[in-house]
This record gives sequence, C-alpha cells and structure tokens, in this order.
Amino acid sequence: MKKQLIIFGVIVLLITIGLSGCLENKSKSDEDKIIGTWASSELFQGSTRNISIIFLSNKTFETVSTYKGETKIGSGTWRIVDDKLEIDITKPTVSPSINDYNFSNNFNTLTITDSTGTKIDFTKQ
Repeated sequence: MKKQLIIFGVIVLLITIGLSGCLENKSKSDEDKIIGTWASSELFQGSTRNISIIFLSNKTFETVSTYKGETKIGSGTWRIVDDKLEIDITKPTVSPSINDYNFSNNFNTLTITDSTGTKIDFTKQ
C-alpha cells in the first residue's frame, strides 16, 4: 500500500510539473505566431490608411504606413511580456507603447489595442 502511495505521489508531481510548463510557453507560442508580415487597411478621418508591419524573429520590426499620399517608414524592437505587446519605435523615435493584443480567425487576424483603446486589425500576409 505504501509503495502504491509513493508511485501515485510521483505521478501527481510529474503531472503538476508538466502542466506548469504549459503556462510558461504561452508567451513563446504567441511570439512564434506574431512573427511575419501583417497588413491593415482602414478608412481613417476620410482617407484610407494602410499599415504594414513585419515582426522579425530577432525581436525587431519594420513598418510602412501610407496615409493621404504620405509614406512613413519606421522600425524598432518588440517583445511580449505579461500578455502585453511592448513596441519600442526607434526610427522615428517615439515613446515605447504597451498594447493589448489578441489573435482571431485561426491566428490570421491580429488585433492590437493601444492604451487609449484604439484598435487596429491586421491580417497575416
């Protein structure tokens, strides 16, 4: 009986360790899902605004935005911390932003919500 109790305890311990590892991998899997090219096209203040973001595996990104005939190019770094997407635009220099994000449409749509509540939907390219 004591031997069975020890075996049961070891099994419970292994299951607990295995399940706790799943929680740590959530951000890593989201990081893998976000890597790639994402595009958004929306009507903004009467004109179409197009944004393209390329999230690279080395935690940098490049972005191209066109609005009212003007093109802006940017770049910087990104990371996911505590289920938030932190974006630090270094070209041009802009204050870092901490954003909510979520995936939908079988991970083909990425919605980024900034601290003011503004949402932008991006489609995986």
